[in-house]
Amino acid sequence: MKQELKIIGVNPIWISALLTGAFWIVCATGGENVHWGYLGFELIFPFYLSVVVGEWCKTRTDPMFEVIAAQVKSLFRWIVCKFLLLFGLVSIFALVGMVGVMFLKANMSFGDLVITFFPTSFFLASLCVLISVTTRVQHIPTMIMGVLWLFSVMSMSLLRFKAVQYFYLFARYAEIQEPVWIINKGILLAVGIMSWICTYVIIKKRIWAK
Repeated sequence: MKQELKIIGVNPIWISALLTGAFWIVCATGGENVHWGYLGFELIFPFYLSVVVGEWCKTRTDPMFEVIAAQVKSLFRWIVCKFLLLFGLVSIFALVGMVGVMFLKANMSFGDLVITFFPTSFFLASLCVLISVTTRVQHIPTMIMGVLWLFSVMSMSLLRFKAVQYFYLFARYAEIQEPVWIINKGILLAVGIMSWICTYVIIKKRIWAK
């Protein structure tokens, strides 16, 4: 963890702090027509977290990947450690951001924002890790997450179909009603876990080497 933290450097820290501060400013001056909690912690911060994971949690795109794969005791453990470091770092800033938004907008619940943030973030970040172990092309995981995020934002009209509501990334922001949004978050968590299972299988069997 200490070595990975040195490799990652301070860029994710100051960028996360800047994003949090900028979001507070926008939230404080943006009026009441937007649900800032859902906008920030279901759309903005989860996407940002997936970008951080895609750009700093490198696996096959890491220049030293072949050396690391040959010498590290557990390649999967190495990936998990990098993921947890970055996921935890951004999540800390997200939690701080939630506290600030609660002071700015008193009608928001901390628990509700946490439930809104973590399933979506875990899904996007886990899928990003899975993609990163299947390609050696730089920035492909981040690009795919960006396309998926943008498609989800633009496809809100598809929510008129009931089945789509169970898989839509931004259920709270789209005002999907309970219990559908609860099932939706459970599905995102389940898909995120499945992504990690696929990542483990790929790493264990070293499919990329075949």
